[in-house]
Amino acid sequence: MVVAAGILAYVVPNSASLIVYDRAAILSGEVWRLITGNWVHFSLSHLVYDSATLGIAGWMIERRGYPYYKSLYIISPILIGAGLLAAQPNLQFYGGLSGIACGAVVYLTLQGLRDAGPWRWICLTVLLLTTGKIILESAMNAFAFVKVDDAPFAPVPLSHVLGGMTALLIFCWPFARDLMRLKTPGVGS
Repeated sequence: MVVAAGILAYVVPNSASLIVYDRAAILSGEVWRLITGNWVHFSLSHLVYDSATLGIAGWMIERRGYPYYKSLYIISPILIGAGLLAAQPNLQFYGGLSGIACGAVVYLTLQGLRDAGPWRWICLTVLLLTTGKIILESAMNAFAFVKVDDAPFAPVPLSHVLGGMTALLIFCWPFARDLMRLKTPGVGS
């Protein structure tokens, strides 16, 4: 559904200008742009890379039956938009599903670390590569592995960090909830 929203925002004429993350418009009251900006893409290759990553990671999460993944799709766009507004005051425009896609990859790999067999090692490798990619893009202020046409935009590594942090929070939530229950008076084994 999130990928479909991104595709729809790309193919419907003039929709991007109404929903892109635009800092001035957000501060003027158009707060929906914090969320809908994630659906906007600035080129076809930008859309294809983000949609493919999110589509594959999301399909694998659902196929493996990992819990709480829908929370990732609801919470991460909010945290990405709010985080960019708070932490990057010079960022005027933002678009793309890459932050949510990064969150989906991190969530998939964190859940996979709990599984047995080769899948665990595949997940550890992908998690380390994803972390390295974010660090490299932050240092270079450029895309690490892909070329996105000649579009006049740069990666926003903070969106990837925020997507990954959202995944970590959702992954840890059941453990924190169980810990709080154990500390509640009258509850225990």
